[in-house]
Amino acid sequence: MKKYIVVLGVIVMGFYSCKEQPEQPQVRKIQVKGHIKFADANDKFGISLTKRNDDNEYDVVKEVVLDSANNYAFELETDTPDFYTLDVYKQQRVEFYADDENLEINFRGVDTAKIKIKNPPHVHISGGEKNNVLNALHWASYQNYQYMIATGQAQYRASLSDCKEWKDDAAKAWDIMYDVYERDIKNIIAMYKDQPTAVKVLQSLSWKKHKDYMVEQYDELAKKFPNVAYIQNAKSDLLDKIESVAKTEIGKVAPDFTFPDINGKDVSLSDFKGKYVLIDFWASWCGPCRKESPNVQKQYQLYKDKGFEVVSVSIDKKEEDWRKAVKEDKLKGALLLAQDSKKIMKDYVFSGIPYMVLLDKEGKVMALNLRGEALQEKLKEVFK
Repeated sequence: MKKYIVVLGVIVMGFYSCKEQPEQPQVRKIQVKGHIKFADANDKFGISLTKRNDDNEYDVVKEVVLDSANNYAFELETDTPDFYTLDVYKQQRVEFYADDENLEINFRGVDTAKIKIKNPPHVHISGGEKNNVLNALHWASYQNYQYMIATGQAQYRASLSDCKEWKDDAAKAWDIMYDVYERDIKNIIAMYKDQPTAVKVLQSLSWKKHKDYMVEQYDELAKKFPNVAYIQNAKSDLLDKIESVAKTEIGKVAPDFTFPDINGKDVSLSDFKGKYVLIDFWASWCGPCRKESPNVQKQYQLYKDKGFEVVSVSIDKKEEDWRKAVKEDKLKGALLLAQDSKKIMKDYVFSGIPYMVLLDKEGKVMALNLRGEALQEKLKEVFK
């Protein structure tokens, strides 16, 4: 009887010991490998794995090291599938999707041409259907870039001619190019609508032009992939943009903001009610912004005594860069710095600069993104 009790006790103890040690969940990983045809161990930029942050900037996840044969390999945890970018010497860059596909991505590497040009070759991702979606997107974007170069060259040649028909045809080629690209993008979405990476293809469209189509497609993707955070966030961001753009439509009162001026004093947009206001969003590192600056300043000098104000809002991260540019360009008007620019860019729904908003005396939007002659003509109309 004692022997039976001992054996039973061992069985019971074994049962409880198994329950007290649950099996640990296995971490999901994929392998990413490849070859660099022309490597340069002394290149100052090196090879890095990056990921976009909430400010749409690239954070370095890891530095990638080559072996003696110019090959690389690393593992990546994919419990949360996401998009990453491999950057090779700042000359080639490709975005891939890390989920359940082992990948091979080969690069040319160092540009060996005697005259270097910013036209890197297409990079193919070998691995599976999810990344084939990105291959299709990258190829369409690559082809579009080649057409853009050719169209620009054709327009330049036409500009040297006295033939109006040639110039008109060359100008129309840009619209044709964009139409072809948008058709290709929509075709890729139709082909790969059952893949989560179709979200990246969708994001390459102009949401202001295709918002109804994009909302419909986001709804479908969100239903198919309810647990993919990137898709859910992308849908939410689009809906936020649509809501925000309604606030800056013609005739709407522009969202107020407050930022420090060049003297450190807080200045609000609402301080200028009773004046016509041009909000000029710019940054010291933005070439087109600096190029447009003399035109904006000229208009300010022409109309400032008639009730016109320029509210210059820099999105520079570094205050010293902003102050230096203000001094170099001899800027006048209300000079404000929005170092934390995420909210203002969301409120006014812009990602590229320069971006300009013209307001009437009541703070209502009159016109959006006027530049060059278009700005001059609009202000002539206002102050005639």
